Amino acid sequence: MRDHPPVHANRSIQRLLRWMLLAFLCLPATAFGQVNAKTAVTMMQQAAKAYEAGDFAKAAEWYGKAWRLDPLPAYLWALARAEHLGAMFEPATEHYREFIALPAADAARVAKAHQYLVETEAEAVKTRVRDADAATSGGKPALAAELYLRALKVFPTRLDLLFNAAVAEQMAEQWQPALAHQDEYLGKAPADAPDRPQALTRRGWLRQKLGLAPQAIPPPVAVSPPPVVPSVVVKPVVLAPPPVPAQPRTIETVVVAQPEVRSKWPAWTLLGGGAALVVGGVVLLVGGMSDAAALNAAVNHAPGTLVYGLTYDQATSRASSANTRIGVGAGLAGAGLAAAGVGTWLLLRHDGRQSAVLPTPNGVVWVARF
Repeated sequence: MRDHPPVHANRSIQRLLRWMLLAFLCLPATAFGQVNAKTAVTMMQQAAKAYEAGDFAKAAEWYGKAWRLDPLPAYLWALARAEHLGAMFEPATEHYREFIALPAADAARVAKAHQYLVETEAEAVKTRVRDADAATSGGKPALAAELYLRALKVFPTRLDLLFNAAVAEQMAEQWQPALAHQDEYLGKAPADAPDRPQALTRRGWLRQKLGLAPQAIPPPVAVSPPPVVPSVVVKPVVLAPPPVPAQPRTIETVVVAQPEVRSKWPAWTLLGGGAALVVGGVVLLVGGMSDAAALNAAVNHAPGTLVYGLTYDQATSRASSANTRIGVGAGLAGAGLAAAGVGTWLLLRHDGRQSAVLPTPNGVVWVARF
């Protein structure tokens, strides 16, 4: 009895198939971060146009989207500056603080952010106090107390906000919180604080209202006197006035270099065609290996026994068909993977001319993507 032809469905082809499938599935994950970075640059260009036009609210919206896609320190700086110039002081305060905390933030910008932070904090407190005063005059003391306390979180050194919150809570008949905040104020306020006498009076009234025994008045915060400096007579010296340095610009400009537009349809064609080839190749490979396994099961038999229902010509034909499908499937999958890789590379390729100029304290700085 003649031997049947071998079927080349070995483990090496299966391993090759698994590696090709793994590489193909990893292509989108690799491309995701690069696509995000490129999209962020496009958003920065839109933000720069709005910034130059004076539409700081729109610029802040685009800067925020770019920062969320690609968290570069320069993007966060631009977002804080746009919010600051657009009188959005609370979010500007938050983003200045986030920028200062970044390890990779530029040192010059960090120093400038500390200066801007003082201004935005003060303006944010003014807005809160104005709203709280309006709530008090409108007969909503509970809301006023909440607004005062929110402002205190933004600017914790403003003890007058703590005192005003306690007064508003007393007006809203919230006796326990009012007493707690008066105690806190008296424990922190210096002896010469203008609201301290009234706080003492209100504290006593609140304790009597709650049926509490009189409590010792907490001592005021000690303030060390300034050191005595002996007077020294200094002979005046007339000096020529120093030259006045050039003042930096108060509002920075943002300039955008327009990128060169490339057609994307060849890249998408290669990526889609490659994916189709990989799928077709995998189908052929799986079918060929399945036929090979069935044929091997049919032709393997114990020595000395006969095989019924399968002639030599039939076995040869089935073996040839299985080997052909395995070979063609592997070739198609490999070609598809290569085409998909080229298409992905074309999609991710950055234009060297694509760049953006972001606002800085004293000028501009180029940020480019290649």
